[in-house]
Amino acid sequence: MRSRKPFLIFWPQYFDAKRSRGDGRRLPVKLAIDKVTHKEIAAAAKKLGYQVEIEGNYKYPKTWWENPGRVLINTKGKKKSKVILEVAKEIRKMRG
Repeated sequence: MRSRKPFLIFWPQYFDAKRSRGDGRRLPVKLAIDKVTHKEIAAAAKKLGYQVEIEGNYKYPKTWWENPGRVLINTKGKKKSKVILEVAKEIRKMRG
């Protein structure tokens, strides 16, 4: 098993506007995004200059029946909450 030490895990559920905080959303409703994919998260993080790895066959524990995949991002020591906000804003820019 490889170490993912500098990487943090980011699930699409963190950004999903349809979910409640209890179901995994980590953003305020105003910043949350509808139907976000792990590929969009990865593209936004790359655009922001982060090192990214996509793992497509993983399932979020609270919704084990869905298969959204996940993204590993090297946050370079930044807090996860700050990176989530940056990525969400970048996804909104990319969508227009």
